[in-house]
Amino acid sequence: MSATTKRLRGLANMVRDAVDHGSTAIQRVHLATAARPFRVLEAVPAVRDPAKVAHTVYDAVVSLTYANVRLVNRAVGLGIDLALDEAEKHEPDPEAHSTHERPPESGPTQ
Repeated sequence: MSATTKRLRGLANMVRDAVDHGSTAIQRVHLATAARPFRVLEAVPAVRDPAKVAHTVYDAVVSLTYANVRLVNRAVGLGIDLALDEAEKHEPDPEAHSTHERPPESGPTQ
């Protein structure tokens, strides 16, 4: 594996992890922020039941959306891994294509 391929794999893994962890963190903030007004509405007897339904549906849709972001992230990551695997197969072998011969080793001089 060439140094370039190693760097590309490392970069791809970093981006994949950043998207995964970032989307999870944003999801938590998103749900927590939306929960505040839902709690207020759920405390009002006249709208309690519909507010609970709306809150449940809202949380499910938000969670599904962020889960899909992470799913696509993993799929793209697998695609990148496959592309890099294929690219590795076509990398020149530095040992096989060496045009420079090693100079003969010189023994001790007298």
